[in-house]
Order: sequence, then structure tokens, then C-alpha cells
Amino acid sequence: MNYSKIENLGIDRVLKRGSGEIIEKTDRTLFVRDAVSGAYLLACDDIDIGIELLDRYRDDLKLLMVSNYSLGLRAFERYGFSTKLECYQFAYYGEKPRVDSELTFRTADMSDLDMIASDYSMISRDELAQVIERQSLIIGYYRGNPVGFIGEHLEGSIGLLYVFPEYRRRGFGTDLELCYIAKTMEKGFIPFGQVEKNNEKSLGLQKKIGMTRSDNLIVWMWK
Repeated sequence: MNYSKIENLGIDRVLKRGSGEIIEKTDRTLFVRDAVSGAYLLACDDIDIGIELLDRYRDDLKLLMVSNYSLGLRAFERYGFSTKLECYQFAYYGEKPRVDSELTFRTADMSDLDMIASDYSMISRDELAQVIERQSLIIGYYRGNPVGFIGEHLEGSIGLLYVFPEYRRRGFGTDLELCYIAKTMEKGFIPFGQVEKNNEKSLGLQKKIGMTRSDNLIVWMWK
């Protein structure tokens, strides 16, 4: 198995930043728990082996990523997850982008939590607070006014992209993402993120930016 392929970049990230604990590693399987997000992350090229391994941890599986799509669908049905996200993984392998933008950027702090939480509901307020505390969210400003924000989920993927309605269709989403890609590369990591398989707008944005898309889908699931 190629553990460094694009579908497995989430596992690679938590191991490189030191928050990932390897539960099992063989020629066919890499199973990791991330101490920051609490997520379990599994790369396994054999469905039966993967299920046998996951069965041993079924009581602890609250948040799980499986990079083998077929295994991920089986796990979702087997372990009582309430929600799943079937998505492509994207990664940026180019040179660090030059962000030539009308925007200025600032790392968010806790004084920004109310503003961000009022507009972004894809994750809980508590999780947003953790993201901000980790200095993993930036806000873009145009002529002194906030236009949107972007950040890094607790397991390391780029996301949380939001542009306020009055500032949309002006390229600010692209500028925000390029800024965060550059920030990630400055830390020595490969920038990566996920896009839901039917989100054509976001899929198009990643292509425009120059992100590479995985050939196969991965599955995130949670309870």
C-alpha cells in the first residue's frame, strides 16, 4: 500500500505533526488515532481486514476517516454513524503561491468567535473555538471590513471557507484559500482538503487554484 498517496494525506499530516498515534501498521493497513481531533483514520486495501480491525475499536469510533471508499461505506453501515461525507481529497503540490490580493489577512482570535459562529454552522461553536485557539483560522479584510475567513480543521485539512454574501463573486474565496495554502507550506506541510463529491462549485474552485484531485473518494463519518 502507498501510504503517501493523496487519499492518505490526513494520516500523513497527523503523524508528521506528532498528534497521531499508530494503532496498527502493516504492509496493507495503517490505522491511526489523532489526539487533537479525536478522529480515527484508516488506510486499508482489504475490506475484511479493515472491518476486523475496526470491530476491536467499535465502542470508541465517534469520528472516522476511511481512505478506502468501499470499506468506508461498509463501516458507515456497520457502526451506527449518523452522518457521512463522501468526498474527493485535494492537495496542492506546486510552488508556494504568491498571493496578489486586495485583501489583508489576520489570524483570528477569540474575540472573533461570535462573528464566525454566527455565519458558519458546519461545525460546532466549541470546535470553532478550538480551531481559533490553535491559531488555525484567518480572516480576510477589504478596505478594513471583514469579507470572509478560512481555516484548518482539527485534523489538519483546509476548510471552513466562508465569504460574506455581499463580497461574493469577487475572487475573495480564491484569495483566502491561496493565503492559507501559503501559510500551510510555510509550516512544512502539504496543503490538503476535502470536497463533497457533488459540490460542483467547490470542485471547480479547487481546480482553478491548481489543486490535485484524488482519483478515488474517501469517507468521513461521525455520530
